[in-house]
This record gives sequence, structure tokens and C-alpha cells, in this order.
Amino acid sequence: MKKYITAILFLHTTLQASEAQPDVQGYRKLVAPLIERYCMDCHDNDTSKGDLSLEKVDGNLVNGPDFSRWEKVLHQLELGQMPPEKKSQPTAAERHSLTQWIRAELLKGGRKPENKLLRPGAGNYVKHERLFSAEDFGPSWSPPRIWRIRPSVYESGIRAIAKNGKYVRPFTLKSGGHAFRDYDNQYVLTGADLTQLMANASTAARQLTEVRVAKGKASRGNSTPAQLFALIYPEDTPPAEAKVDVVIQWLYDRVLLRNPTPGEQARLKAFSMKSMKSDGKLLGVRNLISAVLLKPEALYRSELAQGEPDKHGRALLAPREIAYALAYALADTRPDDQLLKAAASGKLAARDDVEAQVRRMLADSRLKKPRLLGFFREYFEYGGAVDVFKDLALNRNHVPGVLVSDTDRLIMHIYEQDKNVLRELLTTNRSFVQYGIDSKTKKPARAPARNLGAHLAYSLPPDWKWVPDQPIELPGSQRAGILTQPAWLVAKSGNFDNDAIRRGLWVRGKLLGGIIPDLPITVDAQLPNDETLTLREKMEVTEEAYCWKCHQDTNPVGLPFEMFDHFGRWRTRELGRPVLTSGAINNSGLKALDGEVPDAVAMVRKLADSPRVRQVFVRHAFRYFMGRNETLGDASTLRRADQAYVRGGGSMKQLILSLLTSDSFLYRKTSGR
Repeated sequence: MKKYITAILFLHTTLQASEAQPDVQGYRKLVAPLIERYCMDCHDNDTSKGDLSLEKVDGNLVNGPDFSRWEKVLHQLELGQMPPEKKSQPTAAERHSLTQWIRAELLKGGRKPENKLLRPGAGNYVKHERLFSAEDFGPSWSPPRIWRIRPSVYESGIRAIAKNGKYVRPFTLKSGGHAFRDYDNQYVLTGADLTQLMANASTAARQLTEVRVAKGKASRGNSTPAQLFALIYPEDTPPAEAKVDVVIQWLYDRVLLRNPTPGEQARLKAFSMKSMKSDGKLLGVRNLISAVLLKPEALYRSELAQGEPDKHGRALLAPREIAYALAYALADTRPDDQLLKAAASGKLAARDDVEAQVRRMLADSRLKKPRLLGFFREYFEYGGAVDVFKDLALNRNHVPGVLVSDTDRLIMHIYEQDKNVLRELLTTNRSFVQYGIDSKTKKPARAPARNLGAHLAYSLPPDWKWVPDQPIELPGSQRAGILTQPAWLVAKSGNFDNDAIRRGLWVRGKLLGGIIPDLPITVDAQLPNDETLTLREKMEVTEEAYCWKCHQDTNPVGLPFEMFDHFGRWRTRELGRPVLTSGAINNSGLKALDGEVPDAVAMVRKLADSPRVRQVFVRHAFRYFMGRNETLGDASTLRRADQAYVRGGGSMKQLILSLLTSDSFLYRKTSGR
């Protein structure tokens, strides 16, 4: 049946495409002149840069032969890569008209090109200057979306229902690379996921239906609620519809945090009654439990906003949708009772209501908010230190897990102070060292490690004694913020040496908002394997003309970190020679920011004072909490968030509050930008 429906849908789409007519007039009047004016210098038959010639390109995008060429043009236009910067540029209106026309014509023919601007790594392609200018792009909004819940949300949810089962996470989040992991377009449930979900549902169903018999007397197991036990036992009596109704109500309340609709109640009751009569009461009830646990609502998060649209065509998320969105954004779990009560009582129906809940959640120290530390971990990427293999024969004091934990604590300390957060994160010379909390006394204690030498990563004296009063102060000439923390330096290193290119990529993308193209597959990106050369000397091969086009943006901001070795220890010599730590901030787009720097400490301090760097940080916070890249339509949200951060004295809490009460977070609109 499913194959038949799929075939019918495919045939319907094909027939629609075959009936669509190409916009010949639009091509002649709008598109062809723009292609001729802005593209043909580089893309005629004689030049064909990028292996793309647009000479005599077929203007029929509906069913013509040049789909692949038009898809390339569309992607380059949307990414802002065509025309090149030094060439004459189309106006914003011309670019928008051209991209919209190409997409509309391709869709007429049933051809749906990928929007590369939605890729997690493509966020910086949107022009920064336009986002933070005075240009008016109208009120912000997000598209309606249904996306898979995070693994931690799934796990906490199923354990809240049946605590003692042995569950396996059916899906994971990919490594983020230089992007955040939980994007709304990243994940779907596959067949393998469904198999594990069914197994987990079966495990939970067994936990909830455990019946113990001792001396001829039955009793319910520790995880079996009274409602289910009353339906299952005694086994030889017919199932009572009233008891089935009670169980369905209980399941919906525990699994979906709501009451079933009359239609859902009727369908599930009919299903469970039939199953209990044919398969026995125990198996029938387990089937009922699994059916609720496997409902899409339990596995996906929906933000459809199906209410009445405003004058801009936008609809506010429903109160329950807002409750879930806030819980997922901060707590990484399902909504708490206060969010659900607010939604049910009509107190999540306006921005002021949402603001009150966000303030309440941020201020509640008892409410776990792992997403806050999660943002900083994914933004700085220092957690990867535990995945970098190191030969312990070179440093038996290397304990990456402790280094990561120290950086976690430093970040949360700065977050809790909530003053000039980004600047502190980039410039502080204070650090937690081998810092832990005793699980019994809940007081500071030395972090567990296999040795007592982890402090040497911070270049502290060998005889340094651990102290509970932390953070401690490190030499300001050696350390400045997270980028000089051993955890970050190790995460951005190789197995046996530093990695100035990866460090430069991070600075260019995460602080300067720059774009570095992917490495071409034809390039053998290997440095000389000569142990007599310093890393800087090895990297001279990247200064060849072909390589330097990209490396000019990474090397100058990556090499200043050579003041540290690949274990994150400060150093003054390399291979017996004075280590060179100079570099430069270049191609930032700001003359006041560009210039030579003597070392990494001076560089990050200079970057920390730049409004451009602050705004790029706001853009990354937007991506994390929205689960998607920003667009020009989100300009008002970004400007409002940046202003909130500045007015709050560099308050991260004010930045988050602004984002979670923004139009981009609260409103949905179906028509595309």
C-alpha cells in the first residue's frame, strides 16, 4: 500500500512538472541581462572559471538540460560567492530577484535544490555588515518545523516514565566540527533508530507491567503503577473499558504531559481492547504502552504555530509549543510543572509571559540548565581535548579530562558573575586548576587524577600545592582566557605537535565571522615531516600562491599560539631555539582591528575589545538557541540581542533572555524569505 501511494505521489508530481511552462519572458527581461552583466567575464567558454561556462546556457529551468549549472549559480549567489568581491556586484534587490526566480523555476519542474545557507557550517555566509546595519528587513520569524528531540531529552523522558530499565540511546548528535550539533535540518529517524526505539519501548513496557507472585498472592513491581496493575490483574477476568480509559489517561499524562483528545482516547481504547482479547491482558497492555511511547510527539519537537496570523503573516507559537521550546532551550528536558501550568492557564500567550518564565528559569539554581555550559563547550570546542591522542611518554602528567573540567568550571564562574562575559572569557588570566567537588561534602576538592602533576599544564611550579580557594591567578603574560587554557590548546592540536591552522580556523570563524572554503580534494594538505623544522618553518609551504589564498586568513591568527606546546604548556623555546610567536589580525574588514600582534595573549585581548567580535559571538549564540543559521530576516533579532548584552554590561543572561523572547524564537511563517 505504501509503495502504491508513493508511486501515485511521484506520478502526480511528474505530471505537474510536465504541465509547467518555463518563464521565457522573465528569463529574457530579468535573468539574461544580469548573467551577462555580472557573470560572463569569468564564465564564458574561454574562461570557464570553476569549470562553469554560462555561455548559451538554456534558460528553461523547468525541464531544460542545464539543471546542474543553474544549481551551481543559485548556490553561489545565495552564499555570496558570486561574483567575486573585486568584481562589479549586483544590488541586493537584483540578487534577491535572481535567486527567487531561479528557485521558483526549478520548483516548477519538481527540481528542489538544496539551500546551502541552511547547512550548519554556512552561517557566516550572511553578510555581517548588513545584519548589524540600519537596513530594515522587517519583523523576524522562523519557518514552521518539526525536528527530532535531542538524545538527552529522549533518555530523561523515558527514564521519568520507567526509571529502572536498561535503555540504549537510539540516536546521537554528530560531532559539530565548527558548527553546533543540534540543527533543525540535521536529523531524521532511520530504520536502525526505530529498531532501538521499539526495543526501549518494550523495555519500559515490561518495567511498568511487572507482577510479582509470592505464596499465591500477586503484587505489583516497584515500577508498576496501580492503574496498570489494576488492568492487568487478575489475568483471567475480562478487560474493563473503564480501567483502559484510566490507563490511557495515565500514559498520556506521563509520556506526553497532556490529556488525550476524545479521538485519541477512542482509537487507543479500541486498539488495546482488541490486543488484550487476542494476545492476553499482559501483552495487550504492553502494546498500548509502546504505542504511546512511539508516538511522533514523544520523539519529535514541533513548532508549527497554527494560530491566527498577524498582519505580517506570522503566527505565535502555541503556549504548549513555547513551554517545550523553552525547556529544550535551557534545561535539555521536558517542561517542568510551572511551564505546563503557565501554558494551560493562558500565561504563555504573550512576550511578557515568556520573559517571566525565562527569567524564572535562569534565576532558579535548583533547575539544572546543562544547555548553558553546552553552548560554551560547543562554541569553544575545548571538550575535544579528551579525543586527541597523546603519547604519555612525552608527558605523564597529561590528564585531558581534568583540563576540560577546569575549563568548564572557569566558564560557569564567569557566567555566574555575568559581567563582560565575552571579554572575560577571552582575557582573564585566572583559572581553576585540578578543581573538583567532593561528592559527599559538596565542597571544593582536588579533581581525581592518576597523578598530582596536572597543574604543570598551566606552567605552575612543580611544587605547587593545590588550594580550594579558586580560581587562581596565572601570569598575565602567559594566559588570557579560554584560548590559552590547556584544554582548548590540546583540543586544537595534533597528536605530536601544535595545529596552527585549526587554531587559526577557529579564530577566523568564531571571532571574526570569516569564511574559509573547504579544502579541495585535489590538494595534498601535508606539512613536511622533518623533525629539525619548527612548525612555523614547516608551514612555509602554505605560503605558495595557490595555498595562500586561504592560509592568509588562518596562519597569521593561528601562529601566535606557538607560545604554547601541544600539551598547552607555556614555552619560550622550540627545538632549542627561541620560539616565534608573532602574527597578525588581517582581512577583518575593520582597519582599526587589523595589524600585527606579538603573541596570542596580545591578539585575543585586542579581539576582545572589538564590537565586531562581540556581534559575531551574538550570531553564534543565535544559532545555538534557535537551532538554525541566521538570515537577513533575523537582523532585528540579532541587533536587539546585541543591544541587550551591551546594556546589561556584557550580561550573558540578558543576551539569552533577548534571544528566547525574540520574534525569531516565538513566531512562525510559512512563506519563504
